[in-house]
Amino acid sequence: MPAERARRPLGRALACALLAALMGAAGLAPSGALADNWQATLRNEGLPSKLVGVDKKHKTFHYFEKKSPLKLRYSYPCVTGQLAGDKQQVNDLRTPEGVYFVEYKIAGGLDFREYGGIAYTLNYPNPVDRLRGKTGHGIWIHSKGFDLVPTKGCVAIGLKDIAEVGPLLTPGTAVVLAEEFDAARQPAPDDGTAAELRGLMRDWSDAWASRSDSLFDFYDAPAYSRATEDFGAFRRNKERLFKLLSFIKIYNREIHALEGPGYWVTWSEQFYTASNLSTEGIRRLYWQKGDDGKFRIVGMEWTPRDVGMQADFKQGRLVAEAPRTVGTDAGGADPEMPVPPRLDMPEAPAAAVAAPAKALPAGAEQEPKAGPAIAASGAAGAGAQLVAISDPLVPRKTPVAPPAEITWGSGRSMDAREDAASGARAVPAAPAPGVPREAAPAQAPAVESPPAPAPAEAPSGVTAPQEPAGEAAPAPEAFTTEDKAALARDVRAWNRAFAERSDDIADFYDRKEYNRLPYSLGVPRGLSYDSAMRALQREFRQPWMRVVEREPVLEYHYPVAVSRCEQMVVGPEGAVQGMRTLWWRKDADGEFRIVGSEFKPGEYGLAADYLELVSGEVSRAVEDWRKAWEGARVDDYMAFYTPDAVQGGRAGSRAIRRQKEDLWSRVRPTMVNLSGLRLAMDRRGIRADMSQAYADSAGRSDRGVKTLLLRYDGTGWRIQREDWAPEAPAR
Repeated sequence: MPAERARRPLGRALACALLAALMGAAGLAPSGALADNWQATLRNEGLPSKLVGVDKKHKTFHYFEKKSPLKLRYSYPCVTGQLAGDKQQVNDLRTPEGVYFVEYKIAGGLDFREYGGIAYTLNYPNPVDRLRGKTGHGIWIHSKGFDLVPTKGCVAIGLKDIAEVGPLLTPGTAVVLAEEFDAARQPAPDDGTAAELRGLMRDWSDAWASRSDSLFDFYDAPAYSRATEDFGAFRRNKERLFKLLSFIKIYNREIHALEGPGYWVTWSEQFYTASNLSTEGIRRLYWQKGDDGKFRIVGMEWTPRDVGMQADFKQGRLVAEAPRTVGTDAGGADPEMPVPPRLDMPEAPAAAVAAPAKALPAGAEQEPKAGPAIAASGAAGAGAQLVAISDPLVPRKTPVAPPAEITWGSGRSMDAREDAASGARAVPAAPAPGVPREAAPAQAPAVESPPAPAPAEAPSGVTAPQEPAGEAAPAPEAFTTEDKAALARDVRAWNRAFAERSDDIADFYDRKEYNRLPYSLGVPRGLSYDSAMRALQREFRQPWMRVVEREPVLEYHYPVAVSRCEQMVVGPEGAVQGMRTLWWRKDADGEFRIVGSEFKPGEYGLAADYLELVSGEVSRAVEDWRKAWEGARVDDYMAFYTPDAVQGGRAGSRAIRRQKEDLWSRVRPTMVNLSGLRLAMDRRGIRADMSQAYADSAGRSDRGVKTLLLRYDGTGWRIQREDWAPEAPAR
């Protein structure tokens, strides 16, 4: 269809908001069918200050602003997916239907013909989409370089149109995608549902601030576990924090509400402060009605973002935004400041799964000391940590190679191209020289070429599966209770030897039978004992290695027993996670020996465990770096950078030092304040994002997002890259 804009009168009141796909059964729809051909209906209660509505049937993109009442400002022709209906699965060429939110701006590296050079990403799939089993990713609002032709699932408008409306599509802007969205209709009166849900969000905040067990009554536990995160783990962590923290305060600005196909979304700018830290951002809750007619939370998203509430809190008011000016010694960058959602407020991560291996500095797992720039005043209880674990981002300006559907998920590096699509929360499995992937023989499982050592303290126990009820009598030859206890001890001992990179690990292997038993026993065939030992020695010669692993599980298939352990190995060049499997058999002396091994890479969610393991070290390093910067101590400041560090347009630590020496001889920092530290794994180390407020002796100040890529060198964390995204001036 032609790319010309068809503008409608600005005075038209909006209409739309969501839900007409009436679902009888509230709650757990197994599929996305409830959203198919959804006709959105807006309610006049809790509407946001700006809103995008997309009418798929009539191929129209609407942008509204709330000027008492909501007014239609722009209306453009648009195109959506090549096939009609609600998106259900990856690569089905459909555009989803529901309520979504703008997350990021992609400012470069896109194919001009397909995407027009600029794109704004949406948070598809949202928690309800995941609950309904929908798959896919990479739903954007973008343009087309030439004609507006149907997309692979995105929403596309003209080049001139996106240049006009794009600056208004700031992170957090609500987007309603529907089969029909009548912009000419006035918003319908609230039937009481929106007001009820806004009140429920206030009650939910009060229960959280009160550290009350009534908080958990707001959730649909089974649905929340499928849509967001394991509810049991969520509850245990909250209960631990309720005992740990001496106070919690929650402040919400205006609470908004929109109706989607079979669900509602409420969201608000939110300020959280407790005895361990303060942070602010956007909180979103996804609600569905249960069989008892009550609304409960099935999904939750948290987007850390500077919304001015912390400054207001310090001044004793939470009303107007604090004044912001731009001008910094960190250099300029894209003023867009996109920040992705995370599951929960960063009160403190759960306990680390494993202790660090060799080369860790002493005290690495002790609680980090809170500085005023990272945490709120007040002492945290034992174990509280001043970091949040999430999937932060930086604006990307380097080339992007989009697949059939665009991947804009976790595990992305700051400036590298993505080589393949990855699922949400996926960790790049980029093995270092010390982390090979153990190629499999043509007709047998892969043989071991182990990655790297586990922590010095291996898991304390080994879980054996329950014997099936009603099982037939054991065979004449079987493992005894004593055998099983002995094997559990041997597995723990092997873990310790592997963690310590001990030469004694060779004693666990059957030199003659290793990888040489018949296939009928289910043991892999492959490398000889000598080859396997040489491979282990090569791994152990790495400068440093860390392993996070979960509790092993034992299986018994006489005459062979099997130990399986989910394991993640991090080395100087990257990380890999997978399943470590060892096959054991008793030798003539009655001792268990390893007769086969396999490491199969896979995604087991161990990245979060590793982040918990190192979060204390990283937060201390960031705080010490901040103090050196604020104090203009050049030598201390430069000690945190690698020789090849990149900072803005400066490459190499020498260039960074020269710039700082010249700058600080004329203008010195007077304030460097960091808050909301968030960590994510990068294939080159740990990426740390945080909100930053800066001021200097010349009277300049700025706010924005600072992103550091930190690499561990065996003794501590060093900055290899530093990026800065200033906050856009208030409009």
